Amino acid sequence: MAIRLLILVQLLLPLLLVAAAPHLLHPIVLVPGYATNELDAWLTEQYRPSSPRCGERKGKGWFRLYLNYSALQDPANVPCFAEQMSSVYDAASDDYYNVPGVETRVPFFGSTQAFRFPDPDRKNFSYMNTLVERLEKMGYRDGETMFGAPYDFRYVVAPAGHPSRVGDAFLRALKSLVERASRQNGGRPVTIVTHSAGGPLTHQLLVRQPPAWRRRFVRRFVPVAAPWGGIVLGMVTLVSGNNYGLPFVDARALLEAGRSQQTSLWLLPSPSPAVFGTAQPLVVTKSRNYSAGDVADYLVAIGFGEAVGPYQSRVLPLFGGDLPPPGVPVTNIVGVGVGTTERIVYPGDDLDGTPATVAGDGDGVVNLASALAVENKWKNYRLVKVSNVTHNDLVADDRALEIVIQEIQRAN
Repeated sequence: MAIRLLILVQLLLPLLLVAAAPHLLHPIVLVPGYATNELDAWLTEQYRPSSPRCGERKGKGWFRLYLNYSALQDPANVPCFAEQMSSVYDAASDDYYNVPGVETRVPFFGSTQAFRFPDPDRKNFSYMNTLVERLEKMGYRDGETMFGAPYDFRYVVAPAGHPSRVGDAFLRALKSLVERASRQNGGRPVTIVTHSAGGPLTHQLLVRQPPAWRRRFVRRFVPVAAPWGGIVLGMVTLVSGNNYGLPFVDARALLEAGRSQQTSLWLLPSPSPAVFGTAQPLVVTKSRNYSAGDVADYLVAIGFGEAVGPYQSRVLPLFGGDLPPPGVPVTNIVGVGVGTTERIVYPGDDLDGTPATVAGDGDGVVNLASALAVENKWKNYRLVKVSNVTHNDLVADDRALEIVIQEIQRAN
């Protein structure tokens, strides 16, 4: 009888463990990267469109501003998209705002639904869906043990003494989400997994909380492909524009919209000795080189001098030196072995010309110097390098996902 009972237990034990697994998991909060989640807009009566086409949705309720793949395939819609995606820096209040008459919201906060597919109608590409599916196979369930923190990626936060209405509201919402995820799961602390720009943004949440809160609510912080000290491509997009990876959209058509966004200055290379320093030339022209220490001069040279003040007062205090430790266990997952723009070389002095590029190491977007900026600076820190996987594939490629999942399991 005892032998039969032992055999029965051995047969049933794996099934019992699988059934119980969701209740043993530490909850996860996922914070996506730049331009990865949906963004809705409402055009109010205050909106003054530049053309009748741009005002067609005025007063007609909420619509998906980002991403509407089908609409942007028509070049005539791109100027309207650029106009409505723009923001405005008001020097008097020292903060960024939407264009007058354009209200925006981030749908599905708390859920992964907002970033599984940036365009849910097309579902033709996604940076995060594969990771979410893998987590579901582990037993995670959206809204129960797995939560999403999408945000208005045009806005970030500012140092103490400088307002950042939208960015601060997101950090408050993220803090509440972490606390809710923990409460819903028996008080277990949360594993926060981020991609790309979601890493530095989440880092700002952590360093602004008291140690007791971090110990109580955060099990582990797992940033993937985080640019801790900006990227050289951040200097490029201020000249050439950013088409959000949509090959049929002219990046130059979105140049002014991109420049207007608070996020654009966060992406500029840090002059910290731990990152790019002030000696390494990042932009080379016939008569002048620009290092990360010359960013203010570079902004003037490209005709974007109005950004010098916000850059010096709102960005450099956060990224100009060593980043403070987040006070929680960290696994920093970085991509290496992929050619990444490290220097931009112009044949003359015209910064509107077509430059040559010199590639260095990184993940194709984030330079290795930026990815490793916190190396040997933070305690309870673990570095994992993933070779020959590009920036977005670090949360989609099977080999990279195995590493991400291993670090989540380590937290469990």
